[in-house]
Amino acid sequence: MTSLTASAPATNLRIARPQTGRMIVMAAAAAGLAAGAAYAHGHPGAVVDPALARLLRAMAAIKMLLAACAGAAMWWRLSMPARPAWLAGYAAAAAAIAAGPALIWNLSHIGAGAILLHGGLLAIVLILWRDPATAFCLEQAIARRRARLRI
Repeated sequence: MTSLTASAPATNLRIARPQTGRMIVMAAAAAGLAAGAAYAHGHPGAVVDPALARLLRAMAAIKMLLAACAGAAMWWRLSMPARPAWLAGYAAAAAAIAAGPALIWNLSHIGAGAILLHGGLLAIVLILWRDPATAFCLEQAIARRRARLRI
């Protein structure tokens, strides 16, 4: 962790470097996936019709794709330093969206898996929307794009 940059107000707050933030979020997602898979492995899934099981697993695969898109948005945002509170929110949301599909895929606690996944996706959207550094990242990306188009 490093102290605040020169453009930020001088306070006693600390911020995480981009590599540190990304590693924390990846570790949280891996822990969430492992926890969801371990819990699902220990609690056998409900006995359901094979067609329903295929449908639920297909939906879980689609939700994993949505989770990957949300993860890509977090990865993009964490190219800039993050304050610990924002980083904790990103990590908690990453853990939730990783655990949810694992519970759904194994057909154990489908409702809890859906709540975790959708709650995590909603949290990521809200955190990205409210995080002041997201606007700065967007401004930089737009400036780079405009500079490339002028050449």
